[in-house]
This record gives sequence, C-alpha cells and structure tokens, in this order.
Amino acid sequence: MSHLKVVVKRLSLAGLLLIPILILGSVTVVAEKIADRLVLYVHMAQMYTREPDRKLAMPVKDVSKDQVANTWHAPRGTDRLHEGQDIFAPRGTPILSATEGYIVKIGENTLGGQTVSVVGAGGRVYYYAHLDSYAPRIEVGDYVTTKSVLGYVGTTGNAAGTPPHLHFGVYAMGGPVNPLPLLSDRPQEKKPKPAEAARSTRTRSRVVTN
Repeated sequence: MSHLKVVVKRLSLAGLLLIPILILGSVTVVAEKIADRLVLYVHMAQMYTREPDRKLAMPVKDVSKDQVANTWHAPRGTDRLHEGQDIFAPRGTPILSATEGYIVKIGENTLGGQTVSVVGAGGRVYYYAHLDSYAPRIEVGDYVTTKSVLGYVGTTGNAAGTPPHLHFGVYAMGGPVNPLPLLSDRPQEKKPKPAEAARSTRTRSRVVTN
C-alpha cells in the first residue's frame, strides 16, 4: 500500500471517530441547556408561590421617588398607552433590580432596545428597557437581589433622541401594573463625618509616605 493510501485511510478512520465525539459533545451541550432551563422553571415556580412584593426598590441609582414624573398611561402614538414609568438619569447610571428574583430574558426589541426581564415573587415580571449596555456577565437564570446591577441607563430602542432614561414596567397575571405607587427610595449611603474623613485622610497619607 502506497504512503498516500495509508494517509487517506488514517484520515478516514479519524473522521469516523470524530463524528460520534462531535455528536456526543452536541448532545452534552443541549442536555446542559435543558437542565439549566428546568432549574430556572423550578425557581420560577417557587417565586409564583410567594406573595408579590408590596414595595419595590428604586431601580435607578441615586434617583428618589419624588423625582419621577408620573407617565403611567400617557398616550404613545395613536394606538397605545404607556405601560410603565420613565425614570430619567444621566447615561451610564447603574440600573439595579427592584426586587429579588431570576432573570428570565435578556434581549433587544424595537420599542425597548436593550432589555432585561426579571421574574419576582407572585410571578410578576419586571421589565427594564432602553439600556445603554448590560451589566457584565449577566445571564438568563441568574438570581438577583436589590443590590444586583442589571445594566446602565441609555436611549436604545424607540428612546433614541430622547434624554437617557429607564423604562420600568411591572406585569402581573392580570396585566400591567403602575410601578410608581410601589416604588420606595433606597437607603442613602452613609457619608463619613468630617472628623472621620480627616482621620481617614491622615491614615492614607501615613501609608503613602511610609
């Protein structure tokens, strides 16, 4: 047998061996995705059994409730009403989850641009839209709390040309719910007293100069 025929035969055998490996790998990936989806469904079922949150944390950092103008059911075009609240803030301001729950969707659509959807207690879905970008490494199925960053304020989707803002929607079993009455201010971060700040500065100075 010539050297060329030997090479061809070996390549053919290698190809035959590679096929089941590729199939097995594909099956493994699919199985992992199915398992992840099943785990998410279990978590969602657990959230459905709980009472819906009576209060929601403000989803935009450093914005208070009294700064939110009520845009619930404001006309949008000629055929729909606004199903949420627009919360304005500088572009890039962190958007945090208003509740604990699980991320069920990350994606882009014509109206909302870049969006994240979180399912919370009672099966309510919390919808965050017009994001400038997503928080790094977030994935569908992630567990989130009110300290979890989902993304950053922007103008994607049909918000292009408007001041940067978050469209925040709440959807219950019976349909959309006005988020504004549910929103509550986040606790303000405690700022150090002047004396504490001075001591901290002196400490840092000693560390630097030593």
